[in-house]
Amino acid sequence: MKKKSGSRIVRVITRIINVRKWVDWDRMKSFTLYLVNGVKRLFVPQEPTHVESFDEAVKKLKLNEADLIIKQKALFRLSVIMVIAALMLLIYTGYQLFYGSWKATIISLVVVMIALVLAFRYHFWYYQIKQRKLGCTVKEWYRQGLLGEKE
Repeated sequence: MKKKSGSRIVRVITRIINVRKWVDWDRMKSFTLYLVNGVKRLFVPQEPTHVESFDEAVKKLKLNEADLIIKQKALFRLSVIMVIAALMLLIYTGYQLFYGSWKATIISLVVVMIALVLAFRYHFWYYQIKQRKLGCTVKEWYRQGLLGEKE
């Protein structure tokens, strides 16, 4: 029979007092690496694998010119509706600021921001359809779509 090194008491105590397993070190390490890689992907720009042109997207979605015009008008209407909703919510936020609670004011401001983000999204999509170009930058949208500058 082979003699084991160390006493039996030491082996029992090291089995019971295993801090590495108590804090679940392996899972914590893998989760931390997952979070770090996720943050890196979030802040480091990724190169697209396939750049799709506007015409390819139209063919893939089987849209015709009439459908594009209908969608363009609908997106513009939605963006205007969202801006109007944001303005109405901003007035309500002012009411909450003076006659309500500060918690309601903060929640109302968050809802205003959501409405403005949706207005931006819809108007940006409208601008891309109007320009017949996918992958427009926010700078292009701001200068040409909102300010009306010519190329």
